[in-house]
Amino acid sequence: MILVTVLLISVTAFAQDSNEVTPTFRGSGALDINVGLGLGTTLTGSGIPINASVGYGINENISVGGYLGFAQTKEDFNFGTGSGTWTYTNFIIGARGAYHYPLVDNFDTYGGLMLGYNIATANWDGPGNPNASAGGLSYSAFVGSRYHFTEKLGGFAELGYGIAYLQFGLTVRM
Repeated sequence: MILVTVLLISVTAFAQDSNEVTPTFRGSGALDINVGLGLGTTLTGSGIPINASVGYGINENISVGGYLGFAQTKEDFNFGTGSGTWTYTNFIIGARGAYHYPLVDNFDTYGGLMLGYNIATANWDGPGNPNASAGGLSYSAFVGSRYHFTEKLGGFAELGYGIAYLQFGLTVRM
């Protein structure tokens, strides 16, 4: 979170010096779909998280949409009485909103919040049956940017606290 705070401060300072940047967010009616991978999972385990989000422009600076995140990891254990594998799974579904502000030419730069629900399970494949599941509120603050290679296809990167600290991948504009 310290990195995100520092990034927000530097982005704010930069924004004050560049008032003539061309906006790339399409505004009202714009629909962007992101699909990607994550680095640095914020949840149990070390698997590679996958994520998808959608943002729909409701005015020239604000988008609202949804978020899906999935991460799974496995750990093998050997005991004197037997061995087995724990499988940890997290599935996050949420709603998010973003404020888009043009900071750099040809980039859609934004920051926002996500509120959702995390469905977490821990399954044991071995002697006994100590499986568990849980659920709870999930939230994220994020900053991100998109760059479109063509009118319809681009890439995105986001820093925040969702399924991973860093999320990146492809963007499709509808």
